[in-house]
This record gives sequence, C-alpha cells and structure tokens, in this order.
Amino acid sequence: MKTFTSALSISALALMLIFSGCTNNEVEPDPADQVIGAYSATTYSESINGVAQSIDLTNALIKENVAISFDVAKKAASTLTVVLSISQRDSTGTMQTYNDTYDSIELKALGNGNFEMLNAGTSVGQIGNGNLSLQETYPDTDEAGNTVQVTVKIAATKSL
Repeated sequence: MKTFTSALSISALALMLIFSGCTNNEVEPDPADQVIGAYSATTYSESINGVAQSIDLTNALIKENVAISFDVAKKAASTLTVVLSISQRDSTGTMQTYNDTYDSIELKALGNGNFEMLNAGTSVGQIGNGNLSLQETYPDTDEAGNTVQVTVKIAATKSL
C-alpha cells in the first residue's frame, strides 16, 4: 500500500506542475486591443515658426468653450482608426465640431505598453498606458501670405 500512495502522490504532483505551467502561458492582447477607447485631451499646443502657445484643456473656463477628444478603434491587430474631434464655441454660443479621421494608424511597440503611432510611415505620436499624444507638423500661410511651419501637439488621457 505504501508504494501505491507514493506513486499516487507523485502523479498528483506531476499533474499539478503540468496544469500550473499552462496558466502561465497567457496570450498578450493585440496591440490595438490594448489601446482602443475614448480619450479626452488635457493640453493643446500650437507652434508657428517656433513661437508656441499652450492651452490647458482641464481648466474649467476653457472646458466650457473648447473640447478635444479621440475615439480609437481597432482596424486590425496592429492598426487603428483614430477620430479626432475638436469642438469650439462660436460667437453665437453654439458649439461647432470638426472631425478628422486617421484611417490606418500602424502601431510600433516601444516597450512598457507604449506604442509609436505611424501614419503612412510617419510618426504622429504615441499611445499606451492610458495616454495618447498626437503631433503633426505642416506648412500653412499666415495673414500676409507668407508660408509658415505649424506644429500641433495634443496630449490626452483615456476616459474611464
């Protein structure tokens, strides 16, 4: 009987090791699944030819007149569709909304749950760990007709 009990204990121990080994092999979600959701902007910065101004979008007075948000949806395992919504109160008191859609944002892992966002191979920001930052630089024309370089940066946090 002693031999049977020892063999049974060894078999039980082997089964426990096998089953406990299986639980450690959790599959990591796709990059897109890790970051999808709604994000509310906290700051908006705009630089024209190097002269910058920044707006704290969490300020109560600003929040009544300007709201910026992102809706991040999964398109594929490492590809997102990002909709940027900017709402601003006009002179009549009506909120006017402008939407811009980034249809195929590719994610490139940076480590620690953060990803670089690439639009047609060009970096447009980062996303991960409940934060999103978007930055774009483009040429524009000022009131005098001069070409200027504009850089827009928006920082946002994931809405709960």
